[in-house]
Amino acid sequence: MSTRLAYLLKKFPRLSETFILNELLAQENLGRELHVFSRRAADNELRHPELARLRATVETLPPKHEIDPWEMLIGDDSGPDDLLARLGAVLREARTWGHPRTPLLMVEALHVLKRTRVLGIQHVHVHFATDSAVVALLMHKLGGPSYSITCHAKDIYRSTVDFRFLDILVRNSAFVVTVCDANRRWMTERLSPEASRKVRKLYNGIDLARFVPDGSPREPNHVLGVGRLVEKKGFHVMVEALALLLGKGVDVRASLIGDGDQKERIEQLIAARGIGAHVRMLGPRDQAEVRAYMSRAVLMLQPCLVGDDGNRDALPTVLIESLAMGLPSISTPVTGIPEILDQGRCGVMVPENDVQATADAIESLLADSARRARIAADGRRHAEEVFDAEKTSRILSAWFDEALQTSCAASA
Repeated sequence: MSTRLAYLLKKFPRLSETFILNELLAQENLGRELHVFSRRAADNELRHPELARLRATVETLPPKHEIDPWEMLIGDDSGPDDLLARLGAVLREARTWGHPRTPLLMVEALHVLKRTRVLGIQHVHVHFATDSAVVALLMHKLGGPSYSITCHAKDIYRSTVDFRFLDILVRNSAFVVTVCDANRRWMTERLSPEASRKVRKLYNGIDLARFVPDGSPREPNHVLGVGRLVEKKGFHVMVEALALLLGKGVDVRASLIGDGDQKERIEQLIAARGIGAHVRMLGPRDQAEVRAYMSRAVLMLQPCLVGDDGNRDALPTVLIESLAMGLPSISTPVTGIPEILDQGRCGVMVPENDVQATADAIESLLADSARRARIAADGRRHAEEVFDAEKTSRILSAWFDEALQTSCAASA
């Protein structure tokens, strides 16, 4: 396959967005050549070892103040003859959108549009219906490649989401992917019929061959939490539940992997409850290290909740990885989590923000090894049936081919 497909991302790579790296690798495994545009320089953070397997060129855009839009508009290789006319029409239309960053994003769009012409790219895929999607929309309206979007959570659930503008993004796309049935219902209830027809559900897949226990013995009563330390992950509930159990003499210890703006709050809560000897804050870790902890723990706890701003997890990748690793999980019925846990058949669900129910679920599972074994076996089967990247990547690849064929026909 030729390099006619590009990904346009805010920042790449990012430690917390393993699902994007997984998707890129899965597409490359199918023989697809990719190009990645990163709109911002990547953060100085840990890198997943799997990143070394990525063949795609990752091109970081220059800072906006270094981009000269006039070069694209009036340079010797300025692009299609009708670009200036298109630009006027797009600017007039954009006035009706009410998007505050359109002028700056137009500068980016002109720059990336030129690069797509140089590289022969005919379709662009974006993760999150945020500014990267706006850049893709502007490029398309300027005569550039078609585009598609994967919608996740913050881009559709936050109280600040403008569904009128989201409808514009979706209607002008080739297609839109969202990662669970719960998301698709939420979106179609709020979008126009024309936009709703563009929305397709496709679960994030993982490489099941890489997510198998490493043979380490399970450490008794070891509970694991993995994720960004932000409100929607609910890790304060984990700390309070552990404190309840330790207070009644239950033998339990926990490891918490991740970083985020609630790190200090979590640390203070651990200290206030006097359980620091039983809870390890491990900071961010790469995928290989996370898998090692998943191999040794006996329970995964992800007490996800809906944040004050409406943000929530849609389909937490770490829960899918836990299924594959045979690690029983406790989580909440938020968004797509019941789909991961097969409505409770492949894990235990408790009400969100319910410390007592969370503590009871931990205590019950720690005391019942036979039940843990059943959940582990059912979870692995469910992962193989539903979350196998080899299967999901082929579906996405077929959608890309469909969009590329349509784009080629339109160009001809």
